[in-house]
Amino acid sequence: MKAQKSYKNLAIIFFFGISSGLPIALILSTLKALLVDKGFDLKTIGFFSLVSLPYSLKIFFSPIIDSFSIPVLTRIFGQRKSWIILTQALLAIFIFSLGAAGIIGSLSSIATFAFLVGVASASQDIVIDGYRIELIEKENQGLASGSYVYGYNIGMLISGAGALALAEIAGWNIVYFLMATGIALCIFVTFFADETRKNWQPKKYNFLSWNKDYVIAPISDFTRHKQWYVIFAFVIFFKLGDAFAGNLTLPFLLEIGFTKIEIAKIVKTFGLFATLFGVLVGGILVKRIGMIKSLWIAGLMQMLSNLAFAYLSKIGHDSSLLYVVVFAENFSSGIGNSVFVAYLSSLCNVAFSATQYAILSSLSSFARSTLTASAGIFAQSLGWYQFFIFSTILAAPGLLFLLWLTRKKKDS
Repeated sequence: MKAQKSYKNLAIIFFFGISSGLPIALILSTLKALLVDKGFDLKTIGFFSLVSLPYSLKIFFSPIIDSFSIPVLTRIFGQRKSWIILTQALLAIFIFSLGAAGIIGSLSSIATFAFLVGVASASQDIVIDGYRIELIEKENQGLASGSYVYGYNIGMLISGAGALALAEIAGWNIVYFLMATGIALCIFVTFFADETRKNWQPKKYNFLSWNKDYVIAPISDFTRHKQWYVIFAFVIFFKLGDAFAGNLTLPFLLEIGFTKIEIAKIVKTFGLFATLFGVLVGGILVKRIGMIKSLWIAGLMQMLSNLAFAYLSKIGHDSSLLYVVVFAENFSSGIGNSVFVAYLSSLCNVAFSATQYAILSSLSSFARSTLTASAGIFAQSLGWYQFFIFSTILAAPGLLFLLWLTRKKKDS
């Protein structure tokens, strides 16, 4: 009976991963293909990474999600489930609206609804991350992280390869409607999830007491980690090079002659299997050689994989080479994602799970949104080859901070 419940919980986490991965691919990848089709320039497309800024601001609204109830819904479903259902419903509405704005071609409307998708998606991630850490026993967090990352990548496949192929076949007018429908279907999965905050009741707070319990306490608790400020810096820079290159990978491939069908088949579909293989290997690495060594392997592989795109920029349109490049990129990224999620989860105190994980993931997404916004400017001024070389160099700060953490751990 206990084993059946564990399998059910891992399945729920898997589907929550799909719900988390689907919207982010829509605003960070698929949307850029739509913008290319609408004739917007690289500088404009590059700055669209700012619509993911809400992922970097989780720290500011995670205490609200942690401490407030939703009228009616919380009484029926519980505190965690009610927030998941609300954010999923908002996602369905905003994604549909984003599709309508994209068809019209209004840049301001596209930016507005893409940003709202980011807000709802980041809010969903906060409550799902807290729920996952609360639901799964500490010794099974590695399995839970792997299950979540698998679902996350399948969600990105649906809104990446699926959306691109559908856009090529049926046009953009149906893509975002179906993506919104997919998110709406995730609500039914949430109904079957177990609530982790049973009999939870909101407390009456004045601002000072609320701030102390839900803002100060989680941050203060995190500072128990030695070199916590170095951990923060490492989390910010660990995936910077990967994110900087990834910001314009799709426009790059379209510019050198690959079709949306080719990208859907090779980058999104084949790339998914390479990513999932990397996720599996990442989980095994953590189990066999430990967290720090696994982070070193992941960081170096992420750094070197950007050089494959630099080589592709010299060769141009070559489908066979693209398979090799995509495998190198996605396999290393899969290892990096699996190890990184496990690392962030291991740093969190279950008593402050949602807020502490939100802090860490906010810092991580800061590189993906704010620090990569200028990618289009660099691509236009440097050219694709030097752009990817530069993105490789940007991975170095994360490795330097990892070296600092490694040495301090040996000294302690």
